[in-house]
Amino acid sequence: MSRRTLLAAVLVFGSATVFAQSPPQIDISDWKVYRNETMGFETRYPSTWHVRSVKGTGPETVLLSETPQVGKPQLAVQFWVQRKINPHGLPIEQWYADQLRGMNAAPPPTTNTSIGGRFTVRMEGVGALGRQFQFFTSLNKTDIFEITVKQPSSQIQLDQTYEKLISALRFIQ
Repeated sequence: MSRRTLLAAVLVFGSATVFAQSPPQIDISDWKVYRNETMGFETRYPSTWHVRSVKGTGPETVLLSETPQVGKPQLAVQFWVQRKINPHGLPIEQWYADQLRGMNAAPPPTTNTSIGGRFTVRMEGVGALGRQFQFFTSLNKTDIFEITVKQPSSQIQLDQTYEKLISALRFIQ
């Protein structure tokens, strides 16, 4: 095999490999902006989705979700603010570790990441309702901001729509 043929084969193979591993990117240019001054954040979400605020005595909650379609799991993201749940102003990783100590079950796997430029703890678990991802970060000294998403347990990687929505999040406080 000549060097030129080998180079051509590598280029073709390499190109096919990259395409097979890289799903098409999601264009968010037509997504709407959701801003919540009370909860201290804004993000972008697909224009076909709906916003719903959950009222009650629990933590402040906003749900962004697509319209349900028959035979397809509904994508939805919940944003929570738990006020004064971190009264000592602990760093988020220490606060999260303290929360885990209060559980009797084995702790779920966690990784450290960043959302909106803030250090974030990412927790992942699989249960009867599917795979759940939770993200915890400090909104301010005493309040914790949480994002929760669920998807089918067979879908191991976080859905691209969720990734784009979370990466578009920014804090306004």
